[in-house]
Amino acid sequence: MLRSLEQTRAKKAWDFINEVKGQNYQKDYRAYVRRAPALILSNGLGNVLAFWRAKKVEAYTKLYEHVNRWFKERHPEEEDILSWIRSDTTSSLEVFKETKEVISLLNWMKRFAEAELEE
Repeated sequence: MLRSLEQTRAKKAWDFINEVKGQNYQKDYRAYVRRAPALILSNGLGNVLAFWRAKKVEAYTKLYEHVNRWFKERHPEEEDILSWIRSDTTSSLEVFKETKEVISLLNWMKRFAEAELEE
């Protein structure tokens, strides 16, 4: 069966939200995922990912893990999204394209988080 990229994103976002559903950090995760696209647009993908990774908060850690897993599915040869962004071989155009992709995923995650996770 051939699935569109949009369908694939939606399915992955649904899976990620269901991983968080019922967890003690679901309210924080919901709040963070709702703000994520705007944060990325104003601060840049690398800065936001570095912030999430530096925080020792379960919801941020899980959000970083989800974005990284989505990235790794499409770039299995890469170690980690932040390493890829910092790499000398990664162009700013590639980072721009990946930023658009991550925001597209996060928009699905935001919709599902609002519907499925506790406020």
